[in-house]
Amino acid sequence: MQRSLSESQLYTILESMKLINSTLDLDELLPIIMQEITVNLKADRSTLYIVDDDKQEIWSKIAQGNTKIEIRQEIGKGISGYVAKTGENINIKNAYKDARFNPEFDKKTGYRTKSILCLPVFDKAKKIIGVLQILNKKNGGFTIKDEIFTSVFSDYIALAIQNAQLYQEALERKKLENEISVASEIQKMLLPESLPKYQNYEFYAFHQPSRQIGGDYYDFFVHPNFLHLILADVAGKGIPAALLMANLQATTRNLIEKYPLNLDLIKSINKQLFSVTTPDKYATLVWGNLDPKRHILKYINAGNIPPLLFRQEGNKIYHTRLSNGGIPVGILPEFEFTEGTINFNSTDILLICSDGITEAQDESGNMFEESRLIQIVQENFQKDMQHTGNEIIKRVREFSQDGIYEDDITLILLRRKY
Repeated sequence: MQRSLSESQLYTILESMKLINSTLDLDELLPIIMQEITVNLKADRSTLYIVDDDKQEIWSKIAQGNTKIEIRQEIGKGISGYVAKTGENINIKNAYKDARFNPEFDKKTGYRTKSILCLPVFDKAKKIIGVLQILNKKNGGFTIKDEIFTSVFSDYIALAIQNAQLYQEALERKKLENEISVASEIQKMLLPESLPKYQNYEFYAFHQPSRQIGGDYYDFFVHPNFLHLILADVAGKGIPAALLMANLQATTRNLIEKYPLNLDLIKSINKQLFSVTTPDKYATLVWGNLDPKRHILKYINAGNIPPLLFRQEGNKIYHTRLSNGGIPVGILPEFEFTEGTINFNSTDILLICSDGITEAQDESGNMFEESRLIQIVQENFQKDMQHTGNEIIKRVREFSQDGIYEDDITLILLRRKY
């Protein structure tokens, strides 16, 4: 079919496009396009369907009273569905004589479909992104000129649809970015505002999500005679991990007063997390209960990389891995965790971290690993915790600057000063 237009037809399209380009809101755009097509073809009504590839449907919105309702149709079903599937132009003078016509709409509404002009709307890559369906030409059936006019018109419509969709996607991205930014601020508020203060202990804590929000979590709970601390690493990244982290934090705060014994608390956290998550969602954690007067730490390591206890003996700095505990919480509803106990000597350092530190990768895929972590602490053993913690974070960042692996990074250091 030769696609050529007279000057008057081209002028009509250009004038129509001024209206069509007046909005980037798809809900506003659809009725404008329908109105322009209907008027220009002297038809009774028209519908522009948008292709939904994911659902294999075409959809449009029509006015019903003071509201708009969305109508959907399976691709391949009915005249418009057939065009969405094949990309063919269809010009029918008597709808009821065509086997592809579905009369259900007419039966429900009392409307009588006579002539139909139905054409695909292609994007630049010749992919079908919509279908134009025009019904009941007022003076007989649709002509070849009508078909040519609508075919040319559809090219401009395709551009308008794509612009509207891109605009909508940009709005959604902006909205999501704003929501994530708010969520990030809220997540920061869930972390402790300050570190515990004891005359004979010093602390360091650092947290950095790999994205704006993450799944790592640390906290301190100060009581008159002891200090609780926790570091947790939720499986996954981004919003799902952040939601599970928030659930874990709320659960911990809710249960800590109910279960004075560490093992009972971790068992209860484990059951609660299991009850609200799928099998692939879980968390590793280290739970500690420090008696700062007797210098005793009771701990449970639930699937996290082992905390490290550093101790100086003579001129050497030794380290011990603290592995007592069990599997990550949220995997099995019933599990018998074990508790470990350590005595803090003067100048001992306890290091607890998430695997975002040890598994940080350089550009060649080599991991930072525990050995580098141990070396940094040994080299800076005589320094204060602020210096040592900052040195660890600096070295991890330098190591992974061009790496491809990113994970949340959380670090806690605790030292008995005397």
